[in-house]
Amino acid sequence: MTTLTSAPIDAGSPAYWADRQRAVRLIRAAEAVAQRLAEAPMYLHGGYDADGDVIPIDDHGPFDDMEEAIRDIEANPTAVNILVAQRLTSIGGYPVWSVIFALRNI
Repeated sequence: MTTLTSAPIDAGSPAYWADRQRAVRLIRAAEAVAQRLAEAPMYLHGGYDADGDVIPIDDHGPFDDMEEAIRDIEANPTAVNILVAQRLTSIGGYPVWSVIFALRNI
């Protein structure tokens, strides 16, 4: 008895290609966020205190964006399958756990 582990492929259907395009967009968006994260400052200027010293504010925005991008990829089975096929277990140094677990089970 054969058990299918993935959806059947109908490469001629518009839905198949739309799904692939969405998945590739998610991966590219995560790569762009990783690039922004690498270039983002660690601290933002939060004004001055009473002594005239700068008040630094941690810049968590790029880190939050990266975590959201990874969650979006992990929520999309097609994106995960593309990364598994390429054996890409991380994007910008952030692990994609769905891919790691899938590769362990191959």
